[in-house]
Amino acid sequence: MRPAVTSPSSLAPPPRLGYLQSRLLWIVLAVAAPLTVLLALSILDARRAAEHEAFTSLRQRADQAADRMFDMLEKTEHLLDFMASRQRLREMRRDACESMVAGVSGSNTFYTNIGLIDTGGVMVCSSAPSPGRTRFGDFAWFRAGFAADGIWLSDPLRGPISGRMVQYMTLAVRDASGAKVGLLAASIDLAPLNRALEPLVSPPGASVGIRKDAVFVTRLPQPERWMGRPVPATLLEPERLGDTQVRVGIGVDGTRRAFAVAPLPKYGLEAAAGMPEHAVYEEANAEALRRALAAALTIAVALIGASLAARRLAGSLRSIADTARRLHAGATDVRADATLPGEFGEVAVEFNRLMDRNDERAAQLVQSEQRAVRLRRFHETLSAVGQAIARQAAPAELYEEVCRACTQSGLATAAWISRPAQEDLRIVAQAPGAAAGLPVHWGQREAGVTRAAVRRRGPVQEACGEGVCVAAIPLLSADDVTGALTLRGDHGMRFDGELAQLLAALAREISFGLDLEKHRAERVALDAAKAESRAKTTFLSHVSHELRTPLNAVLGFSQLVRTKAEARADEEDREHLGHVLAAGRQLKALIDDLMDVSRIEVGELAVSMADVDVVGKLAGVLQLSRPVAELHRVSLHLEAGDASALVVRTDPVRLRQVLMNLVSNAIKYNRPGGHVWAGVQADARQVHIRIRDDGVGMAPAQLDGLFQAFNRLGRERSGIEGTGIGLVITRRLVELLGGRLAVESREGAGTTVAVTLPNEKPLGEAVPSVLGDLAAAPEAQPAEGLVLYIEDHPVNAVLVEQVLAQVPGVEVMVCATGEEGLRFAAECQPHLVLLDMQLPDIQGIEVLARLRSSARTASIRVIALSASAMPQEVEAALRAGAQAYWTKPIDFHQLRSGVAKVLREESARRQRAAASAQKKAGPEGPA
Repeated sequence: MRPAVTSPSSLAPPPRLGYLQSRLLWIVLAVAAPLTVLLALSILDARRAAEHEAFTSLRQRADQAADRMFDMLEKTEHLLDFMASRQRLREMRRDACESMVAGVSGSNTFYTNIGLIDTGGVMVCSSAPSPGRTRFGDFAWFRAGFAADGIWLSDPLRGPISGRMVQYMTLAVRDASGAKVGLLAASIDLAPLNRALEPLVSPPGASVGIRKDAVFVTRLPQPERWMGRPVPATLLEPERLGDTQVRVGIGVDGTRRAFAVAPLPKYGLEAAAGMPEHAVYEEANAEALRRALAAALTIAVALIGASLAARRLAGSLRSIADTARRLHAGATDVRADATLPGEFGEVAVEFNRLMDRNDERAAQLVQSEQRAVRLRRFHETLSAVGQAIARQAAPAELYEEVCRACTQSGLATAAWISRPAQEDLRIVAQAPGAAAGLPVHWGQREAGVTRAAVRRRGPVQEACGEGVCVAAIPLLSADDVTGALTLRGDHGMRFDGELAQLLAALAREISFGLDLEKHRAERVALDAAKAESRAKTTFLSHVSHELRTPLNAVLGFSQLVRTKAEARADEEDREHLGHVLAAGRQLKALIDDLMDVSRIEVGELAVSMADVDVVGKLAGVLQLSRPVAELHRVSLHLEAGDASALVVRTDPVRLRQVLMNLVSNAIKYNRPGGHVWAGVQADARQVHIRIRDDGVGMAPAQLDGLFQAFNRLGRERSGIEGTGIGLVITRRLVELLGGRLAVESREGAGTTVAVTLPNEKPLGEAVPSVLGDLAAAPEAQPAEGLVLYIEDHPVNAVLVEQVLAQVPGVEVMVCATGEEGLRFAAECQPHLVLLDMQLPDIQGIEVLARLRSSARTASIRVIALSASAMPQEVEAALRAGAQAYWTKPIDFHQLRSGVAKVLREESARRQRAAASAQKKAGPEGPA
């Protein structure tokens, strides 16, 4: 049977305006719209350019008119100033006056008359040939000019002698005593001014004028008509034209005019040039009209062309659409018209080829539907399992959810999970369709497949027979088989090919859930351990604070009493107090070591890397240790070899702490007359520091317990001070620096401690000298000043007062609360504030913030003095504005020297500030 072909002639009559036609017209309009906008913008630019050009032209003419008026007035001012300064004219001598004005009238053509008038208004002399006998005493311009202090300019008026429009410029003549004896008056003829302004009245319709306040001095054209007339109110406060400085108002001739104004600096004069408003845009409007017509014609032609093209295209498209409609109606022998022109014919051919391939794809579609069903069921199962994992379901709940999801999604008709039990398998979870326990459906096929999956640890095992297929997938947790998922499919359901790979992915997802549960339990245990560590650190911080406060009083008053005992040479009291001080310092060292251990355990002990001279650092530590070594009669030796300086990248503070601990141990556990050798060597990768002594040494049993905290290796009763945790801290500090610490010792032969650090190259920072950290600034001047101590603990307050009383020139004031301290600091301006961070009313951090926020106290130096020594508390105080943070208990020598150093610096700063203020005030300023 020949397939039916749809012809264009059989199509229904096209609608009046089809889809394609309307869309093409919309396209044309869419293209025309931005062109129209661009056209409008260009017209707007043209109008702005016209406004700018008009403003430029008007401004130039206004400036020229102002210049010509200004030249005429300036010459007249100079003339009057010159004449008024002549002594003979100031004596009101007619002969002198006539000789002056006669010469002036002959050389200047814009004066109708220049004369001298006495106080009664009688003309003394005049440049006019026939001045007449006019008395000027009653003229308003005479009275105003005579009353003015300087040069005065009248409004335009008609001159009584010349009969022309003039302006009078006057200047009073004064005698030797300063009294006014006459009035010089110049009658300025406005006709020459009008002739000078005539070239500016161009093009036709333009105008130019000069006004004084609200009166026309002149206005061209027709100057005789407007001179002396008032300026219309519409020109006094005109509106603006566009965004230029051109103004618009109703002119004297009744038409709207655009004009620009050029003010003169004197007498309230303004020059203005104008033109009719329509002339501003005349050329721009004509150009805009031409562009609009051209754009409209272009758009119209484009719309007509688009409409004709759309009609031709619509016919071919309707033919193809009719073919598609017939196919949709159920016809199977429909073919498109391949004779259609151009690309439409090619579309028809491809359409026919598509129909030929439909039968081939029908069979493939059935297979794809089956595959899609399997994928949908699998992903439903996988989604349910993922949700169970996301809510952190326990293993038993996860097993139940897996079995239920497999059966509810249709992935299997029955599902169960079994786990190894002794030497067999035991079902731990099942879904409807699977029997409870082993017997009913746990046949040889199910058992064999499950055991094979568990034994082989994958992949999916399958066995089919009698219309039933069974598959088993092993479940792993931490690479150990924890069980198997078994699925049964009825009615020819298979678990091979792609579905087997998907089931393997499902098993991995279940295994992930099992591992996640295991990790969650481990994480809970880890969080509990961290919380316990933080609680211990907090407890140690509070204990440290509570111990440091009374220890500060013990050490402080012990030092005071010992000083007094030394002064009265009481050796017994001095010795007893020495024991108290030694015990207190040992307790302080124990507290510091406990805090270091706590910070190391919670990871809060950070390192700050810098360029460090290791040899110089070691030499400085040895020099600091010499007093202790001399007390124990031990000699110290530096073995630096050829390396006078060895600069590496490490933490200078932690390195110094390590070296101090090791050298201190080598001195303490030595023998009288013993030696300590400290040496440094380096290679390309590492720096080796060795501290060697020939002291008592250690036995192998003692070495085994060397790094146990608080284990003093049987030397508790040796009389040597120590806590048993210094070496533990030292090793942890070395590890923080990226190195390692090793100890070798023989009983009776001495001990060698080796510290190995990475030889990291320096970055080029400045390196201190060998004794750089021991240098102290010389006391160039005595320490004087007022110290404010904000402290609520009376014992600490008394202690600091007595310590600082030993520094001459230092006055101490104590405030027990933060509010009281803030008021005293604002009123008395102390040189230094010592601030306790734990106050009864407000915290020390808030006191610091309020000191820094007030202009009266912002520059006062503040040092925190507290028993709290946690790093975060120290950092918070320094960020808030503290210059330093001193922890209790306080060493008297450090307190006195530190306060004295700050007071000297503050005194010097205040002296410089006072000198600078006096220098700015000058020799006559305030003392």
